Amino acid sequence: MKEQSSKRREWIKTAAIIFLSILLVLTFFSQTILNHSLPEVATKYIQSGSITTKIRGSGPVESGDPYVIEIPATYVGRKVSGISFKVGDKVEKGDVLMTLAEGDGTELEAARESLKTAEETLKSAQDAYDTAILTAGITKGDISTAKSNINAATYRQMITEKQEALNTAKDKVTPLETAVAQLDQAISDIDTQISYEDGQKSLAASKVSTAQTALSQAQAAQTKAATDVTDAQTAKDAASSESEALEAAITAGTVAEEEIETKRAEAAEKITKADATLTEKKKALEDADKALENAQKSLNDATKDLDAKESSQSTNNLTAQKSEYEMKKYNYEKQLAAAKAEAETIQNELNELVGKINDVTNLQELSDKIDEARKALETQKKKVAELEGENGGSEIKSDIAGTITSVNVTSGKTIESRDVMVMQPEGQGYFMSFSVTNEQAKMLSIGDKASLVNSWYYNNMDITLKSIKPDRNDPAKSKMLTFSVDGEVAAGQTLNVSVGQKSQNYDYIIPASALKNDNNGDYILIVESKSSPLGNRYIATRVDVQVLAKDDTQVAISGGISGWEYVITTASAPVRAGDQVRLAEN
Repeated sequence: MKEQSSKRREWIKTAAIIFLSILLVLTFFSQTILNHSLPEVATKYIQSGSITTKIRGSGPVESGDPYVIEIPATYVGRKVSGISFKVGDKVEKGDVLMTLAEGDGTELEAARESLKTAEETLKSAQDAYDTAILTAGITKGDISTAKSNINAATYRQMITEKQEALNTAKDKVTPLETAVAQLDQAISDIDTQISYEDGQKSLAASKVSTAQTALSQAQAAQTKAATDVTDAQTAKDAASSESEALEAAITAGTVAEEEIETKRAEAAEKITKADATLTEKKKALEDADKALENAQKSLNDATKDLDAKESSQSTNNLTAQKSEYEMKKYNYEKQLAAAKAEAETIQNELNELVGKINDVTNLQELSDKIDEARKALETQKKKVAELEGENGGSEIKSDIAGTITSVNVTSGKTIESRDVMVMQPEGQGYFMSFSVTNEQAKMLSIGDKASLVNSWYYNNMDITLKSIKPDRNDPAKSKMLTFSVDGEVAAGQTLNVSVGQKSQNYDYIIPASALKNDNNGDYILIVESKSSPLGNRYIATRVDVQVLAKDDTQVAISGGISGWEYVITTASAPVRAGDQVRLAEN
């Protein structure tokens, strides 16, 4: 037993040593393990210096006053047989720009189709007028009325007068309907009351019948109870007589000595039983007498109530009142029928008037449509004649001298729009525009010169800032810069330029990669060192800043900084404010 206890203590000691050893190793290497799990960040010391502000942008070159070569509408839809110039060519006034194949333009073809449609419309209007006269029961008077062009106001007056008469007739109907309905309700109420009265009489008669039956039953019960009392008295008298006879026999000595007490006891018991039965039967007779008295009273009360109800004049009065109401209802119903007949007659007259007016009005409208169709036909004939006169010729010539900037047609294809070419007139300049932020715009002034990016790619040009205006797409935050462009340039050419060469010293400058932004604005993450028993820990801390200036690689800032901080520029994983990080080894 002692040997087992000793082995157990040795095992516990060994386990404790192993646990403490592991804990010691983890303590020494915990910092190293933690560092390998943290994001690695590169930092840069915030320093002072200067930034040269350059604003870059690009945009297409546009004509300062583009001139559109527009052909007559009758030429649209004709095929192009040849184009004399291409984009960039210079032309003189009167030069033939293109030639067209023979044929009609889309507008002329459409005008001829419209003319055909106008002829068909006129024929349809005439046919509709003739059909209306033949099929609608139109009279000569209707035709004459239609041709006299009675105006709509006259029709409205006639309809209004008839509608007023109809409303007056309907006004008579409504109160009569109300009166009849009220009388119907009153008669129904009286019928209900009469039914109630009859029900009460039937109920009273039923109570009398029930009371008579109860009285008969009570009389029978009383008679039986009286008979039972008589029978019980007879039985008691017989028991008393037997007792007297026994005493006489005892006195005479005819009863054995040993039987006297027994026989006396038997005689006394018979007398006691007979007396109890008599008392019970008398009590039953008293109850039967009381029940008979109550039954008689109930019959008397029920008979009195029935007599009172049968002698009542209430039902007679209700019946008389009902007859009076029925007579009134009859008279009102006659008046109502007459009023409805009057309203129906006026309604029929109104319908006939509206129908007649509709016929006349329809004739007027059909006649007006004929006149309109005839006028439209004449107008369309004139238009076709005018377009046919404009459709001559197959050459499109230039109205001005200038340079072709765009061609909107192709040889062998039909012309789809009147605008076939765009030219840059001689003596007119070019311009380009692009949008910048409000902060960038503040760094520029009208008259600033812009330089070409990759200038070796372009010809010599002079680019000058002419205006700074709010950008229509974002007027609150952006400005539109417009530059004049002189030199060897063509409309449609895209230029990349930079403008603004002003240097300025700033106290705090950071790499552009260190600047961050979220919904709360611009900020940077700096590294703060905190001591711990296992060494220094490095924490990313947010500092909100304001951007003062920037170029391609640097940003000048201001905010809650002293200038002695290290700012995080890049990280091996996303870093947020408050995160622990490890510094990259330089």
